Amino acid sequence: MDRQQIAEEVLAAVGGRDNVTANDICMTRLRIKTENPSLVDTDQLSAAHGVLGFVKRGENGIEVVFGPGKVEAVHEALVKLTGIEGVDDDFAGSGAPAAPLHVHITQNPLLGAALAAGEGDSARDEEDETSVEDLVSLLDTMDAPAADEGVAAGPDETSPARAAAPARVLVINGPNINMLGIREPDIYGHDSYQDMLRICHEAARDAGFAECTCFQSNHEGDLIDAIQDAYGSYAGIVINPGAYTHTSIAILDAAKAVGLPMIEIHISKVDEREEFRKVSYIRAACFETIAGMGVEGYRKAMFDMAAHLGI
Repeated sequence: MDRQQIAEEVLAAVGGRDNVTANDICMTRLRIKTENPSLVDTDQLSAAHGVLGFVKRGENGIEVVFGPGKVEAVHEALVKLTGIEGVDDDFAGSGAPAAPLHVHITQNPLLGAALAAGEGDSARDEEDETSVEDLVSLLDTMDAPAADEGVAAGPDETSPARAAAPARVLVINGPNINMLGIREPDIYGHDSYQDMLRICHEAARDAGFAECTCFQSNHEGDLIDAIQDAYGSYAGIVINPGAYTHTSIAILDAAKAVGLPMIEIHISKVDEREEFRKVSYIRAACFETIAGMGVEGYRKAMFDMAAHLGI
């Protein structure tokens, strides 16, 4: 389905053109202000193609969540349909508190009913792969404070603002890591992706971080977006680019661009495997590499990152 059709679905769900008074984008959210919020059909909105969820803002505002790289195209099409662009100051300022997030996820049959029952959160839209953890992580990233709030600086930069701000750590995982426990357990172990998430959150808390956000994608551009979005929002990044470790100069460039302290992590002993796995581009942007510890390596990464940051 193209962006025009998606925009038409969203527009119909929010009450049509006459009910839209302003619209804009914020990261992966399409922000819409309505004249009459009672005309918004939330069931229809949740069922719209590509919509991962929505969150209400105040009495008249609603933010529709899309996957990375899609919202800009949908917004452009919506502007053409409505002839309206830009959000008034009241809505843009986000002064109104956000309502609870409503999530729309379709089960991925490849992972079985057990995953849908809560033993794993992987799910799939026709074009987007996500999970409840991924979506919450994505929203955490989008709601992060701006760079001028002094949360994160380069690896060697220190400021009173940064020292006073709660430290947040971002964990980025690349392709196939969401298949942990299923994928080649003789190499990657039997711990699941959910086990790894639990370890990250527990270890980050124990290491002194105020917050840990975990993001996973099978797409290179999504990983680059996550790294770029971390600038000004996170104190450090723990990254397992998966197979992109050995191929992606673009991910390395993104890491160097943001200049955040970064730890490279791998579940298996990559340096003892195939020759092509011994090549790591991301390593040039990292102060440490952890490999061969299974998912427990993420625990070590949290404490090492905290020590590096002086937490």
